[in-house]
Amino acid sequence: MRLEPGLRRRPYLRAVRRPILVPLVALLTVVMAACGYQPEIEPPGAAAGGSSAPPPVAATGPISTTPTFTADGCPVDEPAFCEQAASLANALVLSDADAVFDLSRSVSMDCADLEPDVFPQCDHQDTLKGYVVGDHQGHLFVDGPADYRRTLGFFVEAVEPEYSDEFGGAQLQILGVSTCGKGADTSYHLVYLVGLGDPTSTLPADRFLGTYELTQVKGAWAIGATYVGLYTDWQLVLDDPLTQIACGDIQPWVGAAPNLNPPQSESQPTPIPGTGPT
Repeated sequence: MRLEPGLRRRPYLRAVRRPILVPLVALLTVVMAACGYQPEIEPPGAAAGGSSAPPPVAATGPISTTPTFTADGCPVDEPAFCEQAASLANALVLSDADAVFDLSRSVSMDCADLEPDVFPQCDHQDTLKGYVVGDHQGHLFVDGPADYRRTLGFFVEAVEPEYSDEFGGAQLQILGVSTCGKGADTSYHLVYLVGLGDPTSTLPADRFLGTYELTQVKGAWAIGATYVGLYTDWQLVLDDPLTQIACGDIQPWVGAAPNLNPPQSESQPTPIPGTGPT
């Protein structure tokens, strides 16, 4: 039986300075292909009863509040995806966590059809409903709507204006799009860098690297997974995170501001084990 595309194991999040769950829809095709299990997939916004009202601008929001991404600059020849990806990129630039939530897709899965070593929550639950999230070790979690909103509240809105490092300031930077899989199993990762700080913590801000994986179900593109972690943690599992994250070969968004496209290494990207078709 066939699952939503993009559900394959990838090494991602190692550790962050607060508990997080990050949607990872990329393992389930491999995990459940043998049984043909098809999770119940809800349309974006369904878990919350539709689109939510625009949130106020976060106090720790980005320096720029002007959306700059259009579908015309998308590096992928998939117009429907490009429209969704442009909306997502602009929501991220605006630190609009509610908009990111509304662009996400929830699922419902029966633990009897899942591997408990991959889905730790199945040790004490029978059914997982919500937003699939994962770590760099290939463990997957399903975050309920409220928890998922809190997760996005930090990773989308907690931009620390005073943070800077070798990559520049804290302002969210869209690095580009990485393509995974082929044909009906194709998914696309929108890759980004951002400087985040928890206003309720005494810990300093830090650099985070992440992706939002968009998958297609019944012709509709939505966020099926999001991966994020400290940049230094990505360096523990990838030699060159900026070129190897997701499926590598990250293509820049045409027309994006210069600082949104840092140079990639000259080495050939190495896909993360388990991604792409077998």
